[in-house]
Amino acid sequence: MTKHLQKPAVQMGLLALVVAVAGGAFYLTQRQPAPVNAAPKSAGPQAQTPIEEKTVGLGEKRTASVGSEQQVDKFMVPPAKKAAPPPLIKTQSNSGKQQKAPPFPKLVHIDKPVRQKYQAKEPKLFAPRGLLIKAALVITVDSSSLETPVLALVTEDVYWNRKLILPAGTQVQAKAGQGRTRDRIEVKGTFTFVWADGREYNISGVALDHERLPDGSYGLTDGSAGIRGQIVKNDQYAELKILVAEALEGIMNNKQDQFQTIYGLVPQNTSRNAALGGGSQAASAYSGMLTKKLEQDLDFVRVSAGTQFYIYTQDVFEPELASIAGLAQGNKPTSSWQLAEEAYLRAQSEFAAATSEAEQVSVATRKAEEERRTAERAARVGRLLDSDSGDFSSATPDLSSSPSSTP
Repeated sequence: MTKHLQKPAVQMGLLALVVAVAGGAFYLTQRQPAPVNAAPKSAGPQAQTPIEEKTVGLGEKRTASVGSEQQVDKFMVPPAKKAAPPPLIKTQSNSGKQQKAPPFPKLVHIDKPVRQKYQAKEPKLFAPRGLLIKAALVITVDSSSLETPVLALVTEDVYWNRKLILPAGTQVQAKAGQGRTRDRIEVKGTFTFVWADGREYNISGVALDHERLPDGSYGLTDGSAGIRGQIVKNDQYAELKILVAEALEGIMNNKQDQFQTIYGLVPQNTSRNAALGGGSQAASAYSGMLTKKLEQDLDFVRVSAGTQFYIYTQDVFEPELASIAGLAQGNKPTSSWQLAEEAYLRAQSEFAAATSEAEQVSVATRKAEEERRTAERAARVGRLLDSDSGDFSSATPDLSSSPSSTP
């Protein structure tokens, strides 16, 4: 075949064939294609219509029409429809039961409002400190028996700022102090006023002497501390007896026979000295007994019933605090602002205790919730480990059942 290709005639024929193929290909590429809207040749010359060139901008609607006598509707591109979302596929666990959502932890809301500072309020009905209330004793009081209560009645109405503070006839109760001072009995401390309807009010005060002269003036000791009374003596010769006993004791000691020793004078051991020594000791004991009685019973102050005196108030007098059995004041001399302050402090302590308890409950709840989550996490990890170990055991072949091969 190579010998045939080397012949000039064969080579010329192949060249002519290549040129013919190239010319045909060039002709086909230079030929214009037929228009899309051109009528077929079989329809005749009447069916030929000119081709309409139209430029369409980007984003405009594209239409097509045929230039013939018959009107053709414009072609409208329909808008794209929104794709429907894919349907949800409900998955179920292996057990076939729907898992429940974990419960929310219990939350404890602690309200901490701003506590306003305590501010005392002024009383509406009151009388200032230093009020002088006139009263008179109902029963007699002796300094020798201080267990006797001081019971008196208010003799005049007490007004302040044109308002009645304390009506006359109100009962007054107090307690006398220990001992006496000259011809006075000291009465100070808590005074309890009892109204006619049974209401009680406590206030601190001091009893002062009240001396009204017949001419309407006041005595020199008016307003001095203590209720003035009379000094009463059971034995008018008690002092004289004490002096005689002391003198007899000294005489008997000096009449004893004595002798000189290295320790000084020593009484001789005789019957006469024994009698004188016994009499001296008896006189000394009698003198001491009289002195002690003189301090207690032989000399005391007696204030008779009807004696008038002042009650000097040391606190603000607030009759609105008067209550049955003194419950409003707690049976002690307390003012309204002190009671309000105590209530405020009590509310503060209760609020602090409630807040502390709520915080403890919140901490305990949070701790329990953390423990529950930890337990659930541990259980979940345990289940995963069990499932992994089961898959591994199923995938591992049983070497014991397989036949053993020995080399």
